[in-house]
Amino acid sequence: MALAFDISGPIAMFRRPYTTTSSVSFPLPPPTAVAGLLAGIIGLGNGSHEKASAARYWEDLRGTRIAVSIRNPITWYSGTVNFWNVKEPQKNPHIRVKHQFVKNPRYRIYVWGGVEKELRKYLEAGTFIYTPCLGTAYALAEIEYLGEFDNQPVAKKKVILSSVVPLLSEGKVDIDIIVSKGVFRDKLPFRLTSQRAFFESITIFYPASPKDGICLTAWEGLDVTCCGDEHIAWFPAW
Repeated sequence: MALAFDISGPIAMFRRPYTTTSSVSFPLPPPTAVAGLLAGIIGLGNGSHEKASAARYWEDLRGTRIAVSIRNPITWYSGTVNFWNVKEPQKNPHIRVKHQFVKNPRYRIYVWGGVEKELRKYLEAGTFIYTPCLGTAYALAEIEYLGEFDNQPVAKKKVILSSVVPLLSEGKVDIDIIVSKGVFRDKLPFRLTSQRAFFESITIFYPASPKDGICLTAWEGLDVTCCGDEHIAWFPAW
């Protein structure tokens, strides 16, 4: 069994790590952001009371698999965030920094194994240990639990995926670009260490149009299942 929930809000901001002064966002939550979201909902401890850089919840997430689907078209807008200058307030009390945001985002998160059972309890009750957000703390989010679904194997030779497609080092993926009506490629952080250090990244394809999805004609090495009435591709287990 796997579960699914939608997460949405007026804005999202998943900052690309190489951007500093002017923050630029990923178009969708990277697996590392989803890990933090799941840990926050359940209330997994990170050990930051002992060490500020600790992220022990990664140990509790072992064996958890996710899939991510973009439900609303990706639209961007830029805004300026007014920060308080704590380093040199005597020179200038405020610092205005440009940010790139995703506007009116909606994503569907699928979870299988690992913390799935514990997560289901909170989603069914509609309660969360920490307030869910879409990247930054001020990008507050709403969650809609969709239920649990059987994972059925896919025997078709051609499928339309609702989720993004993770590219694995082993295997081969073929995409029908004409049927998909456009596909984008990006590289996302996939996993951190328990000390919050970067550990692994993963390359993905995501559709130009969420309603059209991604048409796969071959997916060697990729775990594709039928979840409800949708075909999705799973990221590797953490």
